[in-house]
Amino acid sequence: MWKPEIISMFLSASVSVLTLFTFFQSRMTNSERRTTILEEKDKQQDKELIEIKKRLDNHDKQNEALIRLTTEITNLSEKVEKIDTKLEELS
Repeated sequence: MWKPEIISMFLSASVSVLTLFTFFQSRMTNSERRTTILEEKDKQQDKELIEIKKRLDNHDKQNEALIRLTTEITNLSEKVEKIDTKLEELS
C-alpha cells in the first residue's frame, strides 16, 4: 500500500515544513518581544515628556512671578525715593 519511498518523502517534507514553521515562529516571537520593548520605551518617553512639560510650565509661572515681583520692587523703590525726597524737602 504505502511504498517506503513515499513514506520517506512524506516524512522529509513534514520535517522541512516543521523546521520552517519553528524557525519563523521563533523569529515572530523575537519580533513581538522587540516590538513590546519598543512600545514600553515609547510609553516611558511619553511619561517623561509630560513631566518635562509640567516642569517647564512651572518654570514659566515662576519666571512670571519673579518678573511681577521685580516690577513691584522697582515701583516700591521709586515710591520710597519720592517719600525720601519729600522728607528732605520738609526738613
